[in-house]
Parts: sequence; C-alpha cells; structure tokens
Amino acid sequence: MSRPLRVADLGRIPYPAAWELQKKLVDLRADDHIEDHLLLLEHEPVITLGRKADPAEHVCEAGKGVPTFEIERGGEATYHAPGQLVGYFILKLEGAERDLHRLLRQIEEIQIRALSRWGIEAGRNPGKTGVWVDDRKISSIGVAVRRWVTYHGLGLNVSTDLGGFQAIRPCGMEAGVMTSMEALLGKPVAMDEVKAAIAAEAAVVLERTVLPADLERTLQQAR
Repeated sequence: MSRPLRVADLGRIPYPAAWELQKKLVDLRADDHIEDHLLLLEHEPVITLGRKADPAEHVCEAGKGVPTFEIERGGEATYHAPGQLVGYFILKLEGAERDLHRLLRQIEEIQIRALSRWGIEAGRNPGKTGVWVDDRKISSIGVAVRRWVTYHGLGLNVSTDLGGFQAIRPCGMEAGVMTSMEALLGKPVAMDEVKAAIAAEAAVVLERTVLPADLERTLQQAR
C-alpha cells in the first residue's frame, strides 16, 4: 500500500496562520509524528517574496498596501488572492524522492492532469517553473525543504481577479501574462471541484493514498 497523504481543506485563512502551521507540520513530519499532508486553501490578497526577491525591486506601486512576507521558498514574487487555490505540500522525501527538480515537475504534472478534466490543455514553459496554457501562466510554484520535508507549493488561478497581479514586478506585465480557469473557460468553476481534482491527481503523481486530515486532533496528539 502506498504511503498516506492527509488532505485538509482549510477554506480561506490568513497567510501568517498558514505559514506558521506549515512550519509546525514540517517539524512534526520530520520527526515522524505525523504523515504527509496537503493543505488546500485560499488567502486574502498577499504578496510573498521568495529567496531571490528584493521588495524594492519586485513590489510595484499597486502592491504597496498589500501585506508582504519574505519567505523561505525559491523563486521571486508571488501574488495570492481569493479565487486562487493554494496547495501546500508537507512531504517527507525519501530515497529517490530527494530531488527538488523532480518534485517541481510533479507539482506541475498534478495541475496539468487536473486542468485536463475541464478540457484545458496546460503544459510547461521550458526554463520557467509553473503551469502554462500557451503563453499564459495559470499557476505559480515554489517550494522549500527542511530536514528533507517540503513546504509551500502551488497557487492555481481558478477565479482570481487577474488585475491584482499588477502588484508585483514586472509591473503590468505579470498581470498580462497570468490567466485563470474561469478566464479560459468563460464560465464559473467550482473551487471545491478543483480541490478534489488536485487531491486525486496528487495521489496518482506522488504515489500516495489520499485520506482526510483532522489537523486539530493531529496537533493535539503530537503535543
């Protein structure tokens, strides 16, 4: 039997709360107190800056009032907002899994497979991490790893207000490059259905068995 992947739907929660939760789960997973987890959620408008980003260079005038956090993941600036499905992967990598490039390609593949359920032909853009539909970017990806446990993950635009991407550099260009499922399909897309598709494809691509998570109970037992 494949290893479990506990999936938690957290709804819409503040970025700092999700960030602290991830770090707590990373330590618990590294010590084998919990199993692998996938957190599915949305954030209010927020900018996160990866290790390669400089706030002075990557936050535009339109983003000056948006909460901004410098975090551990790779990459530069990312914008999160309601309508974007955020997926945080808390995975303990073992053996051949200890290859971050492989993990990035897997996270891309999960989304490519999920998007195909809506008839969206997504793919990769050589040299650029993320998921693309032709020349439009539909998902940003960035991960971090500590003690060979991953955190952070993906931001898939389902119904996101794409104008918000003007908050990050290159000013205006990012907003013009980004797209969403609803923009491509011209009709509403149910977030719950996208969450279910991502969880199902994660099970296949990561070779895990998806099970529901009870984070409150898990954290209590781990104390």
